[in-house]
Amino acid sequence: MQVTAVVPLKALAQAKRRLAADLDVADRLQLVAWMFARVVDACRRSRHLDRLLVVAGDDTAAALARAHGVQWVLVEPTPGLAAAMAAGDRVAADAAATLVVAADLPLITPGELDAVCRAGQDGPCVVVATTDDGGTGALLRRPPAVVATAFGERSAAAHLRLAGDAGVRAVRLRLPGLALDIDTPGQLRAAGLRRHGGDVAGSWGLRSR
Repeated sequence: MQVTAVVPLKALAQAKRRLAADLDVADRLQLVAWMFARVVDACRRSRHLDRLLVVAGDDTAAALARAHGVQWVLVEPTPGLAAAMAAGDRVAADAAATLVVAADLPLITPGELDAVCRAGQDGPCVVVATTDDGGTGALLRRPPAVVATAFGERSAAAHLRLAGDAGVRAVRLRLPGLALDIDTPGQLRAAGLRRHGGDVAGSWGLRSR
């Protein structure tokens, strides 16, 4: 099954503002870049993904995608994530399926992406890998236009509801590396992240457990 991974990368000027009490702008940008690199690496090592597309929210996000050698589409200006994802859908319309993967999943693994893809191999379907706060860590749609995206608060339930309305098979998964996205200081601590000195590539890491 031909599956295109679509990674939305918001405008970096607005990145992770809810972490502002704990991290300054430079640290937040480095964190975003580090998590994005981990997501790109997991997508590239997945056995079921054959294409990777980044939906970039500004020129800086596009430059980050370009630095990783990833195909990207710029959606600036955009009225919101729904419009950005619609732009990504248009670019990936020729795929048999798309797998939208959040850009802020520090614990992501290729095996978990493969598990989502395997769950969506049979017929038209929607597979939702939920985050612990009710969001969507990864969303597989086969075919890509079977439902629209509904990212935002409680998006996992919204995506499952859209699948039901469309009359297609819906699968809900809870996979640890896709369940913890980073938006708040509590999530940062739950992920076991720690700050290093140095450049963007080496500025964050996982604590030993």
